[in-house]
Amino acid sequence: MKSRFKPVVLGMAVVMGLTGISVGGTYAAQSDGKLDWSYQVPTQFKLDRLFDLGTFAGDKLYLPTLEGRNSNIVQAFGQEDGDKSRWTYDFQGSAKEMTNVTSFAVQDKEGNSYFLSKKDADKKYKLEAIDANGKLKWSKEVNDQAIGHLSVLDNGDIVASGIMTLPKNAKGSQGTQTFCIFGKDGTLKATKQAKEANNPGVNWQILPEGRVLGSGNAAKIQVFKSLDDMKKPILEYAVPQKPSVDFYIDFDVRVSNAMSFPAVYSLGGGDTLIQFRIDDMSAVPFKEGQQEVDLNTVKQSKLLVMFDANGQKKWERQLNQDEGAMPTANGYAVQRGSKIELYGKDNKLKTSKTFNGSDLWMTQAKKTDEIVVTSKKEGTFAALDPKDLSVKYELDMKKAADAKSTYSFLYEGKGELYVYSVDGSGKQTVSHYELK
Repeated sequence: MKSRFKPVVLGMAVVMGLTGISVGGTYAAQSDGKLDWSYQVPTQFKLDRLFDLGTFAGDKLYLPTLEGRNSNIVQAFGQEDGDKSRWTYDFQGSAKEMTNVTSFAVQDKEGNSYFLSKKDADKKYKLEAIDANGKLKWSKEVNDQAIGHLSVLDNGDIVASGIMTLPKNAKGSQGTQTFCIFGKDGTLKATKQAKEANNPGVNWQILPEGRVLGSGNAAKIQVFKSLDDMKKPILEYAVPQKPSVDFYIDFDVRVSNAMSFPAVYSLGGGDTLIQFRIDDMSAVPFKEGQQEVDLNTVKQSKLLVMFDANGQKKWERQLNQDEGAMPTANGYAVQRGSKIELYGKDNKLKTSKTFNGSDLWMTQAKKTDEIVVTSKKEGTFAALDPKDLSVKYELDMKKAADAKSTYSFLYEGKGELYVYSVDGSGKQTVSHYELK
């Protein structure tokens, strides 16, 4: 039996840098950037790489925060006034022991935060809701079969979902996966179950727009319109089967706020772009029992597959491991070293630009379609127009600040930029800039 190997890729653990983000070798004129507010984070709180997982909701910026070994803390900043309306909420509270499902709280569009855990003597897991002012709204018990994942849909519903379970003492029976759907007021609106059907080993996952992805150790992936409509998939793709090759949906490390969200993207006009990861282990020496695998012996690559609104495959494109792709509303962008290429939904190249520096990291604005390139070490930021890659906004922190620091950037869009800096003494600062 072949041992399956899947390297863990976490969005918050992948940070690359850009040494000067000027196009064609000459640094463009510095944008007019206004420092709106700045806040020094208390030393007991650590943001570090968690800053990349920030969420914009309502009128606040929400950041997961560490205090010692406690990662069950959410910290909120007022987008307009920074510290004046800041609050911190610890979901563990006075509990001595806690088992949590979500590593960090998740937010809806209005700024309510949700967390699923079991504390001390609790017999069942509870879903807690915190309002936009950091106050407990409600707490509800959750079905024991729905404690694997927590997500918030675009319509505001909160979904607690479990993992596939098999009935006891029932050979050949289909496994089921349970979903508990809660409204914003904590009302349990529905409990649904999805079965394996003809897709053995499947794992169902809710996508942000409410579609349901079926993937996992299966011969195919499926996408359904919603939990209410799972009779016929709107998209189906047969997973290539090759000896010693693992083929699975990649992690989304450039677009979403989640650490391990699948790279399944909805584009304009109903098209869907999916990025797969391919691990070819044919060169890995086989040994009995468990073994450590040298990544240098694993041939890794990526595959982009575009589907139209009817679920029909339009094209496939293979990428090297060192190439990164990211969706836009009307296509996708590819980063290859210091070069960014912009493609349409027809897979045809529209334009490309080369930037100075060898450590470019490309992401997307959280609320717009702008393409972002940043450098943590050099402290440079630029937001690009997704139509032609022209620079819309930029900021050089070495010109904007005196202290020598490392920087992380969280870009809401339309010139609204948040910067997290750490200087040589370990002082942490969160700042908000309005770029023009």
